[in-house]
Amino acid sequence: MYDNQTFSTLNNRTLNNIDLPLYKGQGSSLYNIVSPVNSELAQLYIELSYIHKRVFIQDNFDDFLDRRVNEFGVYRKLGTEAIGEVTFEGKMGTQIPNGTIVSHSDLLFVVIKDITIDENSKLNVSPIQALEVGVKYNLSANTEFKLIDNINGVTKIYNELDLKGGTEIETDEELKERFYKIQKNQATSGNKAHYQSWALEVEGVYNAKVIPCWDGPGTIKILIYGQNNQSVDNEVLQRCAEHIEEEKPIGPTVTIVTPSIFDITISATLTLENGYDIESIKVVFLDIINSYLIENSREIIYIKIISLLASIEGVHDIKNLLINEDIKNIIVDEEKVPAVSNVTFNIEVS
Repeated sequence: MYDNQTFSTLNNRTLNNIDLPLYKGQGSSLYNIVSPVNSELAQLYIELSYIHKRVFIQDNFDDFLDRRVNEFGVYRKLGTEAIGEVTFEGKMGTQIPNGTIVSHSDLLFVVIKDITIDENSKLNVSPIQALEVGVKYNLSANTEFKLIDNINGVTKIYNELDLKGGTEIETDEELKERFYKIQKNQATSGNKAHYQSWALEVEGVYNAKVIPCWDGPGTIKILIYGQNNQSVDNEVLQRCAEHIEEEKPIGPTVTIVTPSIFDITISATLTLENGYDIESIKVVFLDIINSYLIENSREIIYIKIISLLASIEGVHDIKNLLINEDIKNIIVDEEKVPAVSNVTFNIEVS
């Protein structure tokens, strides 16, 4: 809006408005008098342009964005810490106090239970929690940990089950998208949009679909999705159920579910260009098909899969492509998310 209000423009306009028969060029007395003022005015217009953009949510970011959406009762999701359990092994009687820090690589976790190593391995298990929020703390089972401060007698620390529940801080774009969704579907008095809004307030929930009267009057099913329309873990389901129970009106029975996996198998016979191998083609295809399924989770188009495969460098020809042992489009139920479970490529020598 103020981009054209430059120092040169302001200075020329000011000098043109001075109706005196005097020299006004650079170095003149008039020029030297008005130039410092116009330099400050040009800087002021730069600041005004910045402030003007901060008025609109679309152009906002960071704390400015938070303050704007907070005015509408919408707050940024701050992420959650991953939680789980670890088992300690070592010399009998070794004590690991509550508050002990354990690590895997550069990821830190706090032990939240006093442990004394015992012959009964069940007594050697302690809950742990990540010291920071984020999905990178969701470690898979059988990950080994180290003590930050050495405790003599501890020989091994590991988790028998996956660590779960870690979510990221909501990004500016995710916050804007959620804000606009809330504004578009005004929530009031426990209506359909209200249940969707409550679900979207929960850490780890990126999308939600509300199905009223799914099992008769007074019943509501809420289907919640994680990032990229994937399913969420039990911790997110539990948080969502507890949050909605606190917010909803008395009466309705609410069921919270997340999509289950719908297995996709793909097979084909390929003719490759010289210098390419089937394994490298498969790696590239898996990356492409997974991106496609994120954007197209309800219907998988047969001809589109052929097109994606044909677009890979090194693929000369494709024959007998099957999706789930068939040559037709695949319709995926809304309570399922498609995931490639197996890809089989055979080579036809050209």
